[in-house]
Parts: sequence; structure tokens; C-alpha cells
Amino acid sequence: MSPEGEPTTGSTPATPRRRRLIVTVAVGVVVVVAVVVALVLTGRGDGGPSTDDTASTSQPTGDAPGSPADPSSMDAPTSTTPPAAGPDTPESPPVGLDESPTVVDGVTVRVKSLDGVDGEAVLPGEVSGPAVRAELEVYNGSAAPVDLSTVVVNLAYGTGRTPANTFSTGTSSFPASVAAGTTATGVYVFSVPADAQDDLRLTFDYAVDVPVVVFEGSTS
Repeated sequence: MSPEGEPTTGSTPATPRRRRLIVTVAVGVVVVVAVVVALVLTGRGDGGPSTDDTASTSQPTGDAPGSPADPSSMDAPTSTTPPAAGPDTPESPPVGLDESPTVVDGVTVRVKSLDGVDGEAVLPGEVSGPAVRAELEVYNGSAAPVDLSTVVVNLAYGTGRTPANTFSTGTSSFPASVAAGTTATGVYVFSVPADAQDDLRLTFDYAVDVPVVVFEGSTS
């Protein structure tokens, strides 16, 4: 037995070892926390944009008004096509088939030929039978091309001025334009009874603000 008041041999070394273990664990935890904090701080300082920076520098999806890509800032091209003729367009006094009236400054139109023919039905609604073939010629004496895309040619017959239907076969409308100093030709085949071909009214509509040219006569 040990002398009274002295600690036993087994209890003395246990307490220092336990204390050293606790200190070691605590130091390890501190080191791990320090490493994590350092990594987080390094990630924030790598130059990458933050959420706020991204939001402040983002651009609007639409083009800014006045920019070159903004359609509203571009000038619309000016059309040179004359307004199409219509039922309210005024008419010039009728002229004979041998005349060449002026349509607009520098531009005239004439009936090159007006003949009785046999119309050939091809499309639904067409009926083969007596017809009138009208060939018209436009001369452009101006210094610039003239638009012909809105030209409409019609024919009526008899005292009641009955409108004549057009055959698709044999009809070839005017081209879209006629160059300066040249002529353009349009051919139209109309269904007209044989006994009504001596009283014809042929009209050339150029544009809504230009009087309609009217030819009157009979087939040759």
C-alpha cells in the first residue's frame, strides 16, 4: 500500500494525456476553419463578376431607338409606282383608233391593231367564240423609265357598253416598265359577239390620278 495522501500510480498520467488530446483537436479544427475561410476569400478575389455586377452591366434585349439596327430610325424607300386606277378615275374625251393621245408628260399610247378573232377557252368560266384582239403600244419619250405596273386595259361593246371578258390565251399584259426612248406593247383578247364588234370602246387606265384614255371604233 502507498503512503496515505499520495495519488495512486494509475491515475496520475491519464489527465495530462487527455488534455493534450483536446488541445490537439482544437488546433486542428482552427486550422481547417482557417483554410476554408482562405479558400472562400480567394474565390471572391479571382476577378469573376458578382451577381450585382452582372445585373448592372447587362444590356437590354431590344435595340436602342435611333441605333442603325432600329427599323423605326431608317427612312422607308420611296416608291415610284403610281397609284392604281379605279372606277372613280376621270376619263379623257374619246378619240379615234388612229390617234396617239398623251398619257402623262412625254408618254403616249396608241392602238396598234384591233382585229376580230376566235377566242380559245382554257380556264374555267371561259367560253370559246368570237373575240377582239387589241394590241396597244406605249411610247416613252421622256428621259427616265416609266412605270407600267398599274396599267389596266378594258373593252366594252354595244350601246349599253357591256364589259367584255378577257381570254387568258393570247393575252399578254404590258411589262412592268418602259425605258426612256423605247416602246412597250400589250396584247389583250376580249370575248365580243361578232355582231357587236362595230361599236367598241377601249380604255387605257394608267393611274388613279391620271385621266383614262378612251378609244372608240370598230374592228378592221
